[in-house]
Amino acid sequence: MAAGNGATAESNGNGDADQLQFVSISDETRRRYLNYAMSVIMSRALPDVRDGLKPVQRRILYVMYNELRLTPDAKFVKSSRIVGDTIGKFHPHGDQAIYDALVRLAQDFTYREPLVHGQGNFGNVMGLPAAASRYTEAKLMPIAEQLMSELRYDTVEMRPTYDASRTEPVVLPSQYPNLLVNGTQGIAVGMATNIPTHNLSEVIKAATYLIDHPDATVARLRRYIKGPDFPLGGRIVTDAKELKAIYSEGRGSIKVRAEWRFDKEKRKEVKNRLVIFSIPYGVETGGLVNSLGDIRDSRKLPQLVEVADESDGEQGLRIVLHIKNGIDPETVMSYLYKHTRLEENFAYNATCLVPDEHGALLPQRCSLLELLQHFLDFRFDTVRKRFEYLLAQLEKRIHILNGFVIVFDGLEKALKIIRKSSGKQDACQKLIKEFPLDEEQATAILELQLYRISSLEIGRIREELEEKETEANRIRKILGSNKRLWKEVQNELNEIEKKFGNKRRTAIGSSEEISEFDPQAYIVRENTNIVLTAEGWIRRLGKISSIKKLRVREGDDVIGVYPTSTLEHIILFSSDGTAYTLPADQIPPSTGYGEPLAKHIKQSDGSAIITALSTDSRFTPEDIEYKDYPPEPYLFIATAQGQVMRLSLSAFRTASTKNGRKYCRLAKGDRVIHVEIMGEEDTVFLISKAARLIHFSVADVPILNGAGKGVRGLKLSDPDDEVLAAKRLTRPGDVLKVINENGKELSFGQLKYTVTGRGGKGVKTSQRTGIQEVVRPEIELVDWSEIDDN
Repeated sequence: MAAGNGATAESNGNGDADQLQFVSISDETRRRYLNYAMSVIMSRALPDVRDGLKPVQRRILYVMYNELRLTPDAKFVKSSRIVGDTIGKFHPHGDQAIYDALVRLAQDFTYREPLVHGQGNFGNVMGLPAAASRYTEAKLMPIAEQLMSELRYDTVEMRPTYDASRTEPVVLPSQYPNLLVNGTQGIAVGMATNIPTHNLSEVIKAATYLIDHPDATVARLRRYIKGPDFPLGGRIVTDAKELKAIYSEGRGSIKVRAEWRFDKEKRKEVKNRLVIFSIPYGVETGGLVNSLGDIRDSRKLPQLVEVADESDGEQGLRIVLHIKNGIDPETVMSYLYKHTRLEENFAYNATCLVPDEHGALLPQRCSLLELLQHFLDFRFDTVRKRFEYLLAQLEKRIHILNGFVIVFDGLEKALKIIRKSSGKQDACQKLIKEFPLDEEQATAILELQLYRISSLEIGRIREELEEKETEANRIRKILGSNKRLWKEVQNELNEIEKKFGNKRRTAIGSSEEISEFDPQAYIVRENTNIVLTAEGWIRRLGKISSIKKLRVREGDDVIGVYPTSTLEHIILFSSDGTAYTLPADQIPPSTGYGEPLAKHIKQSDGSAIITALSTDSRFTPEDIEYKDYPPEPYLFIATAQGQVMRLSLSAFRTASTKNGRKYCRLAKGDRVIHVEIMGEEDTVFLISKAARLIHFSVADVPILNGAGKGVRGLKLSDPDDEVLAAKRLTRPGDVLKVINENGKELSFGQLKYTVTGRGGKGVKTSQRTGIQEVVRPEIELVDWSEIDDN
């Protein structure tokens, strides 16, 4: 029972004292969590540095080798049988988890050297899952035998299984560095591991070099191990210097990208068709092809015309990209590397279980040198134990053969002793007494068939004795010299490399191949219109014949159509004083309703977009720099409480984040009602709800260096009054049209209302009625045929 600290005792009705112990709940939670964490680390997530396997993988392989005898020359067995034996005898966990581990051992796109030969659907690189265990079959691959063939020589420690009904190996006597060759992935508690696959030949060459040069460094080992070698190829574009640091520290990020070439048809290279023939590790082609198709369909990369997955068993991986004629393929691939999984970062983390001087396993992050050295130390110990076992067997056999030779020299006498004896035990004792034999030799002689002691057979026995003594002497010499023992380790590694080695699949490049991504290079320049509605829907259209023909949702209205180019940006001004700058090409082209602005920007509650501007120089003036002033053009900004200000547009021309940029700082309860580019020669009307109108020069409004509160434009005497609109006045005929509270439309021209200073109360235009709303001017559409593209 978890409560406070201390202890107490209570007595039951029989007089027996039951101890009730109070412990700290925090201490108990900590203890149990640490137990759980250590269980995950030691028994589930991290591999052993010696054989490169996790417990579930080791038990699956041991069941297949030792229990079911599924050697490479055996018949296939149902995977469900393998899973069942593993659960029942060695690994009492979920059958699906065990089957998933078995499936991974058989996948040639997951393991560089698969350990299981699967028959049936074991999944594929497209991302399709494996069939159920009752449909698939499996047996061991030849290379998997090199992990377990020395078990019969008592080379590794055995321990009882979970139910103590049998024993299992603590570690497999691996004959090659499986951890580096096949890699591993795992997430423990507070730590993780992610070791990539490597080329078997390179790893063994590095290991044999380390045997000859115990003082070797990581830099020298990298002469042989150039980098990871993934099953599906790919190209590493991390510099050699960075790779050296990663292998030295045991962690880091390795950038891998897909490889491509021009398609070849009938000895001709098709320049507008690119073939991707290798991809980064862990990338599923199904999802990759879908993402490429989405880029094509959304026209984010107009140069990409078609995507096709032509992968098959004969040609291997083959994803074909059709691009427009005359397009630079490097430009296309650079975009795809940036926006798809054709380029991935592999998070290298060489954490594994390493035995200490007492044999206890501890998690440790290792360098490349440490990984190889730990394996070689284990291999040296394993080979030594194997020779010790073989020598013991040879000496036992030599001892028996010597007994046969001794008896042959006195065969007649021995036969008489045996005939006169009262039984096997009596005969054994008499033979020991008469000949220089021990009990083991005498027993072997009594169990031997008589014809084996004939003149012909004794010759063979003597010949076998000589062979066994010669072999025993050879083994004694090996065991008596560490140098010879290391030579045996080296020779055996070379034999493995000769038998199973193959060429590298992953190419080695450098970071110089990575070109700087320039988004503008992938956008096709097109004239377009940005359509914005009152409810916050946005879209992009090429040509618009009539505003009335535009589709909008029920109850919604178009508030603006802004002509621009796909290479430009659109600046959206919100009533809360925030501006959002979006690349025009990122706004979806649509003849429907478009997309809600919430997909592109994060607006505050209650705010609304009041207007927008394009950065296209055909419609918005370019920046003009001044020495002591912010650059032109300037925005004129007015708020509902009558504040006005001017601000340079230049700070809003480049793309913003979803949070936007502040262009106006508002007082509590205030909001922006007007944003427009104006010249110094312009004048402006401000009109309020209470029908007060003021006419002043824009030049009277100060230019701010950044977002601010501005100055007073119209003084509102009534707390319920507010400014409804501002009107730019440039030509004599410019008028402001409003609808009063009686529903009557009124017009105010600048000739009637003379220019005054800003900040006053203005002129009361009506003594009886106020202003209900301002009449918006009609939206003008651009005739693109009359616009000069240059």
